[in-house]
Formats: sequence, structure tokens, C-alpha cells
Amino acid sequence: MKPLLPQALYSLLQIPNFVSFPSSLSLHTHSEPPSLRQVDEAVHSFTRMLSMRRPPSIIQFTKILGSLAKTNHFPTAISLFQQLQARGIASNLFTLNILINCCCGMGRISLAFSVLAKIFRMDYQPDTVTLTTILKGLYLCGSVEKAVRFHDRVLAHGFHFNQVTYGTLINGLCKTGKHQLLFKC
Repeated sequence: MKPLLPQALYSLLQIPNFVSFPSSLSLHTHSEPPSLRQVDEAVHSFTRMLSMRRPPSIIQFTKILGSLAKTNHFPTAISLFQQLQARGIASNLFTLNILINCCCGMGRISLAFSVLAKIFRMDYQPDTVTLTTILKGLYLCGSVEKAVRFHDRVLAHGFHFNQVTYGTLINGLCKTGKHQLLFKC
């Protein structure tokens, strides 16, 4: 019997439609959030992939976790991530960034910093997405001054932010009425 090509194997997994990343067209249209049935299908697909004798790469799991995070199903994504860890499946930086996003979305900023520590322990370098997500999480949790201090400490360690990061920081300062802190950045 001929081995399945990776694409054919993944099509057999029947990952729900909402799991794929949005196309550029879908970014400009408003669509309905996934139904609970679609979330259940995503969880079922994730569990089925996890139980395979040779589970697919972390990329396939990350796609499902990312879709759950985008639809604000943060506790579900965190629970599934814990199952990955229990099975000994190694995370990548993308997966850990999604986990940080989920922690911040749930207001669990200290847990997000624990994931950041895990990133360092795994010898990964946090990227702009990692640090911007933590910045946004800090101001969403009402810690605008901590967000500015975090920004300053990261800069002091030689990291350079991009326009998205500064847009996020400015947005947070303005939305919380702390725009006077803009001159300290």
C-alpha cells in the first residue's frame, strides 16, 4: 500500500471549515462566529489527531488552537494545549503565542508571563507577536503603566518593536485616557 501524502492524510482528519486561517477576502467581511457545533467538531478533530499513533505536526494542532483563540474560546484552547503537553508533543513559538493570547484574553496576565518564561526556557526568542500580545494584555487588564514599563524594559534589552506594537500601545494609552504617557515612550 502506498503511503498517504501529508495533504491526503490531513484531509482525512476532517478538520472543520472554521479552523482554516482567514483569507484576505474574509478579513473585510463580517461573518458569524462559529457555532458550538463547529467548536465541538474542532475539539473532536483535535482529540482524534492527538490519539493517532503518529500524530500530525504541531502546525495542525496550532491551526485549531488559533481558530479557537480567534473566536474567544480561550478556556477550550488552553485545555487542548494542556492535552498536547500531557502527550509530550512539543510546542513551537506560534503555539505558545496563541497560549499567551488566550491567557491575556481571559485576564490571566501572570499566566501569560509564565508562558513567556517557558518560551525562554525552551530557548526560543519571543517575537513581535509575543511581546505585542503581552503589551495588549497588560493594558486590557488595566495595567497601562505596567505596559509602558514592560515596553521600556524590552527596549532596554535591545528588542525593536514594529508599527503594530506601537499602534497597540498608542491605542491602549488613548482608550484608557493615559495619552499623557505617550511622551514617555
